[in-house]
Amino acid sequence: MEELVIMLDKKSYDLLSCLLTLTEPETVTTISKVLNQSRRRIYYHLDKINDALPEEIEKIIPYPRIGILLNDEQRQACRTMMGELDGYSYVMSVEERLELSLLYIAVSKERVTIGKLMKLTDVSRNTILNDLNDIRQKLSDEEYDIRLRVSKARGYYLACHPLSKIQFLYRLLYRVYTKDNEKFIAIIRKRIINLSEVMPYFSDDINDYLYTELSTIEERLGKRLNSKDLNFMVKILPYLLLSYHSIDFTAEEKERARRDFSLAWERLEYQMAINIAKNLREKFNLSLDSIEIGLIAMLLLSFRKTLDLHLESTDYDDMRETLQLFLDTLQTKHHLSFRHPNDLLNQLLTHCKALLYRKTYGILSENPLTEDIKIKYSHLFNLTKSCIYILEEAWLIQMTDDDIAYFVIHLGGEIENHDVSDSQKNHVVLVCDEGVGIQKLLVSQCKKCLENCEIDAIFTLEQFYSVSDIITSNMVISTSDNVETTLPLLVVHPILTDEDIIKMLHFIRTKGRQKESHYDRQLDKLLKIYVPDDNERYGLKNQIEKIIRQEFIDISLN
Repeated sequence: MEELVIMLDKKSYDLLSCLLTLTEPETVTTISKVLNQSRRRIYYHLDKINDALPEEIEKIIPYPRIGILLNDEQRQACRTMMGELDGYSYVMSVEERLELSLLYIAVSKERVTIGKLMKLTDVSRNTILNDLNDIRQKLSDEEYDIRLRVSKARGYYLACHPLSKIQFLYRLLYRVYTKDNEKFIAIIRKRIINLSEVMPYFSDDINDYLYTELSTIEERLGKRLNSKDLNFMVKILPYLLLSYHSIDFTAEEKERARRDFSLAWERLEYQMAINIAKNLREKFNLSLDSIEIGLIAMLLLSFRKTLDLHLESTDYDDMRETLQLFLDTLQTKHHLSFRHPNDLLNQLLTHCKALLYRKTYGILSENPLTEDIKIKYSHLFNLTKSCIYILEEAWLIQMTDDDIAYFVIHLGGEIENHDVSDSQKNHVVLVCDEGVGIQKLLVSQCKKCLENCEIDAIFTLEQFYSVSDIITSNMVISTSDNVETTLPLLVVHPILTDEDIIKMLHFIRTKGRQKESHYDRQLDKLLKIYVPDDNERYGLKNQIEKIIRQEFIDISLN
């Protein structure tokens, strides 16, 4: 049998993913809204999917006024297709292609030529030339002083200060990984390894060692590190180390780069980094110099902490005094009062120790809650922003809205005299890895069903883990059963079924205290005696749920 060559671009891939989530027919119009594409483009990508299906499989057809729903054979074929899509059959978007090219130029020790970039991205010479112009433009818009240069000896390379290069690369990798496109991430790894002499940095044994070492480092540090940050560090560390090795240093430049990491030398994290370097040399014959050790320490210092046993250290007396001045000013100027002022001060001190290192070293840390916080807690956000200059002037840094939003999270939980009606509401976060379109649809469906619920935010699984230690929500609704959380959890389909809606109503009503709904089973059993038709029974059951839910709301508010 002739091997099937599958060629799907990102948009076709997204449509394929969406079709596999459907449990009921959906119209092309609805799907186009979910994926934020025109109806014409949906038909175009559907044709590409049909072309990739085996000949014996019935083509996927949208039926008028009904929509699209895969039959069992089509569903299995699409699942197989998803599994067979590899790095060389997935067609990257223009943005992805530019990111891959930039990453390769940043880490390559070899001479980077147009031919190598053509091989890397599977496009023509003219396309590469256009891409290089786009890269130059993108770099000019960045805050870092980085230029794309070309020479006969080096080919294409990034001309900049070494630390600027590492900062830029960190931000680039952060953006790539937060998109949660596992297919593209796999492509990057595969193609970088194939084109460069990059081993052993991508060795599975070394990666496994780093995962194990970093997950046990907390006890020795006396700190609890954010697990998402640790996982991210292991994934990106090979690229950062390669980027450093690709720099053509003079002796003076190398000494200056070494001094750039001097802020970390006296910290426990630096000693941990030295120990990691020692083990890498003994176990894997991989030697790291002082700058590479400083790089690892810098990352460890910049991670958010949920526990820090060294808060009483005199090293941070100045920081504590500055934060106390900030809180005092906030209370006096805006007539606020905090329930546990000492606890709040310690929380902010723990947070700001990492914040200051991130700012010093230019390490990006985006807050997925920022936009929601600016809308839902706009008053507190503005009050906080009005006093943030105290920290900026003392620490010689500039706070972003992401930084301020983290402060609002800590402050909001400690402010006395909160609105009682708001505190009585159920606060829910949604977790969905199905893509932006499905996320929007899920939010829309939940808002219609959960009238007395505040949907605080919707996250990917990675985003949820990154903020799980600070969110104030009391329940989680997820489209995946892989979520690990201490909060009450309900798993639903990406596109809600009638059963999902019933489960959600009961979940909210009981505040997630019951894993299984005895009530739902009994009610359905009783109604079935009198209403045999499934649709009619669901309608009646839903009306009963609404009445009970309203009664519950009325009781809880009285």
